[in-house]
Amino acid sequence: MSLYSYCCSRTYLNIFAYGRTMKMIKGGAAMLKQDRQSAIVSLLNSSKTGSMTTVKIASELNVAAMTIRRDLKEMAEHNLLTRIYGGATLYEEKTTKEKRALQKEAKDEIGREIAHLVEPKTSIYLGAGTTVFASLDFLPKNEDIQFVTNSDISFHYLADKDMDVTLTGGVYHKTTNEFVGTIAENSLSNFVFDVAFISTNGIWEGGATTSNFAEGNVQRAAVSRAKRKYIVCDHTKLGKADRYNFLSLSDVTGLITDSGISREEAKYYKQFTEVLIGKKVTE
Repeated sequence: MSLYSYCCSRTYLNIFAYGRTMKMIKGGAAMLKQDRQSAIVSLLNSSKTGSMTTVKIASELNVAAMTIRRDLKEMAEHNLLTRIYGGATLYEEKTTKEKRALQKEAKDEIGREIAHLVEPKTSIYLGAGTTVFASLDFLPKNEDIQFVTNSDISFHYLADKDMDVTLTGGVYHKTTNEFVGTIAENSLSNFVFDVAFISTNGIWEGGATTSNFAEGNVQRAAVSRAKRKYIVCDHTKLGKADRYNFLSLSDVTGLITDSGISREEAKYYKQFTEVLIGKKVTE
């Protein structure tokens, strides 16, 4: 398992990881880089402010400040934290409004590809996220299609178009405009979907990642009820990791991305699942 897969899948065990690390330090044991970087995330999570100075982290882990600076730089490149002057803070997910302004052309390419997979008289799950939301303009209308979503903005968009749409309900996550938690997960257990489309904040070494553990749980719940399931993300998210690894590419039908993906990347991800690539619209 890679360092970042380790961090993404384990950081929610903050108390355990931090306690184990402190035992290693007190015992004089040298820390592996993966343990040290996992411990950095645990320290930030345990901090009241979610932030900590480089000097403080170095002191807590009994490691040279220069080593910590290298760690913080590497971890920031993979969205595991955000560097600030003199230290680091927990990675903060962008709001829906901020995300909608990013990679619009790429998201439209993906949206058209999603629409091609939606057939009449089917049940479709649409996960939260602006990449999935971008597909709504391209979806077929009046084809006896049932849509289910945990996305507040997708629900209202489809409802305003007089389309058959059901909202899961649950605990509302304001940053991403979606519903999560036990109610959302239990709601999904009542459906069998012909196709599910879910988004991700980053694809890292064959795994889809997210910034929030509850969001990942809802995604998994939807995928478990679907005959065919697709992860959607634009090419800028490939090779990037967020905090939590919630789903393997080998467990889905395909990955849908845009034409910005390189041949090398497409070849790499095809070892895990089918790769569907959107096309640019030529005038």
